[in-house]
Amino acid sequence: MTSTVFPGDREDEGLMREKGEMTKIVCLLASPRKAGNSDVLAERFCSAAEMHGAHAQVHSLRDLRFQGYTPQNGTMADYGPDDDLGPVLADIEEADVLVIATPIYFCNISGLAKQALDRFFTFFVPDYLTAEVPSRLGRDKKLVLVQTQGEGEERYGNILDQYTPAFDKLGFTSRYLLRACGVRDMGEVAAHTKALSNADLLARRIVLAEEATVD
Repeated sequence: MTSTVFPGDREDEGLMREKGEMTKIVCLLASPRKAGNSDVLAERFCSAAEMHGAHAQVHSLRDLRFQGYTPQNGTMADYGPDDDLGPVLADIEEADVLVIATPIYFCNISGLAKQALDRFFTFFVPDYLTAEVPSRLGRDKKLVLVQTQGEGEERYGNILDQYTPAFDKLGFTSRYLLRACGVRDMGEVAAHTKALSNADLLARRIVLAEEATVD
């Protein structure tokens, strides 16, 4: 089993929060399987972050009833359709860090994760194609993708790379991958000491603004 944690394609220039300032984290569990590997690793990250003074709010997408994005009569409502995802998107708007935890299903993120991401379109301002700041989220949010997969590390790489143009526009200028490979059985990642260590290390780095080196 292998694990990976590293920054996304942007530098962290001045984006770490000051020590002692509470970091607000919203975590989306996007596996249809309760207590699966992505759940376990994401919850480890959130627990470690809270130990360092952050506040983490966890939403299980499998427990929500929601649609993808559909324009409302040609205009955009605040968060799209009036369903269970609206309050979650409101929480994301107020957060400093978003965690999306997903297994790799059929070579990509889960269907739950993709449907939720489609609704992120509602964060764009009406003139997002030309606006200097195209998203209501601003420019300084952080994104952590917790990616678990049964295959080895040679498969799939950093799924975040596929979504670079959208995440750039949304304002997630600091992005991280926390990946565990070779974990197929339910809860198997709980014995993956390297992945758990990486989750602890990344949580500390984000919350306490410390540099981290991961093997």
